Amino acid sequence: MSRVDLRLLLLIACFLPVQLSAGIPVSGLRRPIDIVLSPRGDRVLVANRRSGSVSVIDRRGRGVIFECRVGRTLSALAVVPGTGMVLATDESAHELVGLEQGDGDRRLLRVAWRLPVASYPVAVSVTPDGRRAIVASLWSRRLTLVRLAGSQRPRPEAVRDLPFAPRRLLQLPGGRWLVAAAFGGRVAVVGRRLAGPIAVRLLEAHNVGRMAISPDRRHVLIPHQLMAAEEATTEGGVHWGGVMLNVVRTVSIAAIEAGTADLGSRRGLDYVGVPDRAAGDPVALCLGAKGLRVLLLAGVHEVVTSEDGIGYFTRQRLGLGPTAVVLEPVGARAWVANRFDDSVSLVQLSPLAVLAKIPLGMTARRTAVDRGEELFHDARLSSDGWFSCRSCHTRGHTNGGLNDNFGDDSYGAPKKVSSLLGTRDTGPWAWNGEVPRLVEQVKKSVRLTMRGPRLGSRQANDLAAYLKSLPAAPSLAEARGTIDTEVVNRGRAVFARARCGSCHAAPAYTSPRNYDVGLEDELGRTRFNPPSLRGVSQHRRLFHDNRAGSLGEVLGRFRHGLESPLSDGDRRDLLRFLESL
Repeated sequence: MSRVDLRLLLLIACFLPVQLSAGIPVSGLRRPIDIVLSPRGDRVLVANRRSGSVSVIDRRGRGVIFECRVGRTLSALAVVPGTGMVLATDESAHELVGLEQGDGDRRLLRVAWRLPVASYPVAVSVTPDGRRAIVASLWSRRLTLVRLAGSQRPRPEAVRDLPFAPRRLLQLPGGRWLVAAAFGGRVAVVGRRLAGPIAVRLLEAHNVGRMAISPDRRHVLIPHQLMAAEEATTEGGVHWGGVMLNVVRTVSIAAIEAGTADLGSRRGLDYVGVPDRAAGDPVALCLGAKGLRVLLLAGVHEVVTSEDGIGYFTRQRLGLGPTAVVLEPVGARAWVANRFDDSVSLVQLSPLAVLAKIPLGMTARRTAVDRGEELFHDARLSSDGWFSCRSCHTRGHTNGGLNDNFGDDSYGAPKKVSSLLGTRDTGPWAWNGEVPRLVEQVKKSVRLTMRGPRLGSRQANDLAAYLKSLPAAPSLAEARGTIDTEVVNRGRAVFARARCGSCHAAPAYTSPRNYDVGLEDELGRTRFNPPSLRGVSQHRRLFHDNRAGSLGEVLGRFRHGLESPLSDGDRRDLLRFLESL
C-alpha cells in the first residue's frame, strides 16, 4: 500500500463514530466461526458469522447469558492480553472491531470502536504485550498491522501485500509471524512490524487449519489435507486414502525460515484416519495438558486426541461442523464451536467425553441454501468420510490442485479443480461442458468423484441451491481498490479487438460451447469448455492442467487465443482489464 493509501485509511479511521452495542435479540442462523475465553476468563465468547453477533456463555452456568450484535459477517476473534479488550474481524464490512467486557448484566459486552482494515479480513492475532495486532485479509491479499496501545484510538500502522490469499496466522517465537494461504500450501514468514522481505515457502498441502507451536518452541504443528497423488483416480482409491489424506505436519521453524527441501516432501506427517474410519477436514489443532494434541475434524463432526503425536485414535462425536476450539487455562477441558448446528460443546479431554452441549439460540428454519451449505462441508458424502466438497473447493473456490476423476467421463488426464464461485452463470459444467444441469453435476460429483451415496432429489437440489448462491470472487484490483479506470477501458478495447469475447463473452466471460484451445491433454483432447474470467486474478495457475503460472504467461508464453502478438502496451492494458474482472 502506498503512503497515500495509508494516510487515507488513517483519516477515515479518525472520523468514524464509536458505536456502542446493546444486547439485541438475534433470530435466524448464527453459524459460529470462532471462540475465545473472555479477558477475565469467566465467559466464553463465540463469533457468529451469519448473524454478525457475539454470544456470551457463562462458564459455570453453561448457558448463553448475552448476545451482542457486532457487525455483518464475523470471521475471527482474538483477546488482547493485559486488557479487557477482545478483537473481532468483520469480513463484509472490512473492519476490525474492538469489544470491551463491561460490568453488570446489561453491559456484558459492547463495541468500543471500529477500524477499517484491508478488504475481507479473515484472521487476527495479537502480540503477547497487547500493543499490536495483525489482521490477514483474504481477497485483498494483505496484512494490516494495527497499533492498539500508545494512542487514543487504535490506528493502522503498516500494510503489506502478499503473493497469496491468507487465511491462518500464527506468531512465532521472536515476534515474527507465520501466514498460511487459504488456497493451496504456501506459507510466509513476516517480520514483527511487517518490515523486511517476506519469505514465501511452498508446502505440499491445502486447507491448512489453525496451527500450534510445539512445546519445545522449535516446531510448528500444521493440520492440513493433501492430494495423495495426481495419478490416483477416484475410481477405487477414495476408500483407501488413495485420493486425499488428512494429516498433521510437524515442521521446524528453522526449516521454514531457511526454505529447506523438506517443506516440499512428506516428512514429518502424522496421518489422521484410516480406511473404514476416515477423518475428513482437520481444521484446528491445539495442545492440552502435558502436550495432548486436540484436533477438530470438521467433515466427520468429531474431535480426536493424541498423546504421542502419532496415533490419532481416541475420537468423540460433537455437533455438526466443529470449526474452532479454545482450552481452559489448565488445558484439561475445551470449548468447541459447532458451525452447522449453532451450538458449543464443552469437552473433557482425558478421558475424552462431551460434558455439555449448549445451543446458541432457538433452532431456526433452514432454507435449501442452508441445507446445501451443510452438505457441502460434510465429508460423510464421500466414501468412508475422507473428504467433503469443501476439501477441494475451499470456500467454494479451489484448492488449486489437479485431480483425476470421472467429471469429464474419462481417467488418465488429471484436471485442475475448478472454482465454484459464480458457477450459477457458467453452465454447462465439467471441463468438457457435457453436463447441462448443475444438479446433475452435483449428483455426478458425489457418486463418481467422492464415491459417496446416490443423492436424493432434495439433497442434490439443496447442494445446487447453495452453489448457485456463491458470488464470483472479487478481483484482486477491486479488493485492493487499485482499479485504474482509464487503463482498464483501454484493456477492454484490446479484449474486443483480439476477439477474446468469442470464447469469454460478457457478462459471465465464458461460453456454453467447447473450443479447440491448442493445448492437448494426456488423452489427446484439445477441446474444452472455457472457464469464466471473473475473479481470474485470484487463481495462482491457469489452464486445465495448471501449465500456466500467471495471466502474463497465458498471453505471452502461450499467446492463448491470439492470432498475432500484442504490443507490450496492449498486453499490459489487457492484463489490467483481466485483473479487474
